[in-house]
Amino acid sequence: MKLDLKITTGVAAALLVSGCGQRDNGWTATDNTAICTDRQGNRVPDAECQRHVGGGGMGTAFLWYYLGRNSVIPYYGQHVGGGSFRPAAGAAYARAPAGSATTRSAAISRGGFGSSARGFGGFGGGAGE
Repeated sequence: MKLDLKITTGVAAALLVSGCGQRDNGWTATDNTAICTDRQGNRVPDAECQRHVGGGGMGTAFLWYYLGRNSVIPYYGQHVGGGSFRPAAGAAYARAPAGSATTRSAAISRGGFGSSARGFGGFGGGAGE
């Protein structure tokens, strides 16, 4: 069975206008991007930096973190890297797109063949072995 996946011009334009692209490891900034972090360097919603006195200045619990183009935009709660807490001189920074405002969920164990696996279908652990 052949599966054809077609992206319409509208969908392609929406992806380009969004200011970033999604990859397996998250979002990638196509422009210089400012994101909000807590004091431990983990990404939090941008509203945290906007609502506290100083807008993310040194006297608050939240700080702006500045990423350059093509940097990976981390998920909420993920440690930031690849940027700086100081903006580059003369650079303009956009906010991260709404689509990047996600958390990465932890893997869920559903059982299977591990240390607690048992024989089945007449194999393993049966009489006469």
